[in-house]
Amino acid sequence: MENKSEIKDYFLNPGELLFSKKPVVVKTVLGSCVAVCIYDKNLKYGVICHYLLPLDPSNVHKSTKYGNVAIFTLIHKFKQNLSKKEDLVATIIGGAFIVFDEKEIFFIGDKNIEIAIETLRKEKIQIKQMYTGGDYGRRVLFNTATNKIIVENLTNITIEDLYNPDI
Repeated sequence: MENKSEIKDYFLNPGELLFSKKPVVVKTVLGSCVAVCIYDKNLKYGVICHYLLPLDPSNVHKSTKYGNVAIFTLIHKFKQNLSKKEDLVATIIGGAFIVFDEKEIFFIGDKNIEIAIETLRKEKIQIKQMYTGGDYGRRVLFNTATNKIIVENLTNITIEDLYNPDI
């Protein structure tokens, strides 16, 4: 017989999002990427996305690897499930200044943070917490049932770490 108190763990890769009304502990690793967690205080469930780039350049792909698409997708899921915007609170994490290749310095982390703030404010969703910026990566644990979020700083992060559930 299954123990109902057991909460499943899930590792969220870059470009993914997770929407589940069942309790899950989501783990992800961020560099210049950003994770946005949104929680419904009334219905007691949360969602998370992990995006790599701020804006979909063509507005055709609709890929959740872009912040504007990923955050909108999360908000739309809440609307479909009858959440009220005044019950939603958001946490923004990540957006570090990390250079994996010296030839590619575009301040993506800052732009990723800006699109999260801009989108959430436009949608009138309260930003409760921010763990952003800096020059170090972050490991995130997010309990979708309680909105408990643990953020740990990581130094010397590599691009492979973003896909490593064991870090």
